[in-house]
Amino acid sequence: MDVSIAPILDFIKHCLIFVTLVHLWKWKKFILIILTTIRRDISLLYALYVTILLSWIGRRRRNETFCKSIDKIVKEGGADRICFYFGDEKWTYKQVQGMSLRVANYFQGIGLQKGDAVGIAMTNRPEYAVLWLGLGRIGVVSVLINNNLRGDSLENCVSVVKCKALIIGTELKEVFEEIWNGKGRNLLPQKIYELDRFLEEPGWSPGNTAIPNEQVSMPTSDLANCLWKTGKGSPILPKGQEPGFLDPLMYMFTSGTTGVPKAVRCSHGRMFFMASTALVLNFSSEDVSISAAPMYHIAGLFGTVWAFCFGAPAVIVVKFSASQFWKDVHRYKATVCMYVGEFCRFLVNQPVQPELEKGHTLRAMFGGGGLRPEVWEAFQKRFKVKQFVDIYASTEGNCTMINLEGKIGACGYIPVWFQPIHPIQLVKVDAVTGEICRNEKTGFAIRCEDDEPGELIGKIIDSVPMARFDGYTDRIATEKKIERNVLCQGDKYFRTADIMSRDKFGYYHFEDRLGDIFRWKAENVATTSVEGAISCLTGMRNNVVYGVNVPGTEGSAGMAAILEAYDGEMDIPALAEGMKKSLPKYGIPMFVRVVKNIKGLDMTGTFKFLKSKLKQEGFDVEKTEDTIYIYSTCTESYNKLDLDTFKEVMKGNYRF
Repeated sequence: MDVSIAPILDFIKHCLIFVTLVHLWKWKKFILIILTTIRRDISLLYALYVTILLSWIGRRRRNETFCKSIDKIVKEGGADRICFYFGDEKWTYKQVQGMSLRVANYFQGIGLQKGDAVGIAMTNRPEYAVLWLGLGRIGVVSVLINNNLRGDSLENCVSVVKCKALIIGTELKEVFEEIWNGKGRNLLPQKIYELDRFLEEPGWSPGNTAIPNEQVSMPTSDLANCLWKTGKGSPILPKGQEPGFLDPLMYMFTSGTTGVPKAVRCSHGRMFFMASTALVLNFSSEDVSISAAPMYHIAGLFGTVWAFCFGAPAVIVVKFSASQFWKDVHRYKATVCMYVGEFCRFLVNQPVQPELEKGHTLRAMFGGGGLRPEVWEAFQKRFKVKQFVDIYASTEGNCTMINLEGKIGACGYIPVWFQPIHPIQLVKVDAVTGEICRNEKTGFAIRCEDDEPGELIGKIIDSVPMARFDGYTDRIATEKKIERNVLCQGDKYFRTADIMSRDKFGYYHFEDRLGDIFRWKAENVATTSVEGAISCLTGMRNNVVYGVNVPGTEGSAGMAAILEAYDGEMDIPALAEGMKKSLPKYGIPMFVRVVKNIKGLDMTGTFKFLKSKLKQEGFDVEKTEDTIYIYSTCTESYNKLDLDTFKEVMKGNYRF
């Protein structure tokens, strides 16, 4: 019997070998990709799940906060090390610690306690970071207010979080006085502090407490004077009032997808996780970071949180200057630069400065996400920066990707063999409704194939720092960002509203923003807010705002299509002046199209304007008989867009 069975077993063995070979042949491309990218994938997994995650876990076990981190740096001999460079100023860790203790003691003395909120609105300066650090010592949450906002946008921002006090930079006092003297006075807290500068050094003293006598002026207290009279001892906190690792440190605003600014909860732990991404650069206390982004934005916060986490000095500049950037790099011997938006393009467009562009100390660029390939390539070729790490992330989101390989044009990657079970997924969405497309039989979302655009979504897993979604202060807004029962019953995913595509090697490429949001000048622009401002300025004329692609620029430029009324021509100069007062600079549409008839603003059955046709036509003067105006940032006014100017824009020669 053994002899008769042997041929059968041999036949089965050959069949198995044949089937295996067939499957290997069928999957040969997939296997080849895995073999090609395995080294890349191991580096990524080590960076994310060993280097970054272990750092986060260690801080969580110690229940660490940012004030504990800086106190540790001072205690371990770093008191006289430089924490911040600001112009000619050098702020040591001891000075930063001292001011933060004054801030904590003063605001505790006026009755603020854990969970209370204090608004901060000012331009970049070291005091900005020290304020939220000091408030964090007593568990008070700092609300970082966009200093570009004006009018209704600013009022709405102030009203989102109920602040017990407000700290404004002297340069923004007039802006807030408009609210004080208008209908929004009740939105502002009773305690309003004004701060110009506060230096912890011998011989420096503040001015007197400023409380204007005029009824029309907003009364403020000089915060520098208040802090100078306050001691620098460690505040004594009642039991249960000590801030912890998972307690909120600050609220940062994001426009989201509804057009209404939403306050995002950022805990100490979340900020530590964001800071720890710098470890992929082998970032250490020997580095010097530089960032020109505004400090109410996460990109502007990176340098300061790195300083508090790693003991690495941060260069703070008031405002980005492309002509000054390389001078600052040489002056402070900066090694790592945080970039965002069109930062790199501005530098590439500068005249060549051989003496500054060569021999610099800058070794790495860190930021994102999704830098245009042509800018990325031109930047590296010209400035010889060795390492370029593009990271995709959002203030509130749980979809973090890192492009460690420097793949030009990609904002991150996920190993191809890991994609089926990875928390980050790419799913099909309806281009008109914005809803996630679902399989008719299963009811679950449909995953995108390679090179097929779709919305990036992230599975919400509370126990994993990279997959958490802490939400907003507004519960309704939080729920709108969550999609349930996506790929299996009971799961829930965070919707990024970002449209991306993925190539066969697992690299993700940014395509567009979903819905009524577009990105311009490194800021998200909510079209509903711009439309509301235009309606007020034009006597409630019908209008729609959308983003259009412009050659040679990052993101999408704003374009407004406004219905021409029968009561005379539109006052374009007055419109420009009105928008300058009511909108931040990045929110002003770069193009205005005056639509001659109602057919130009078609509506759906639910009375929503259709933008698809308008987007397709863009600002092409040859595709429409409507008059199109283009905005000049030099004259801050609109001019008629003629064919010659249109051609210059298409060549990338027009300055926005």
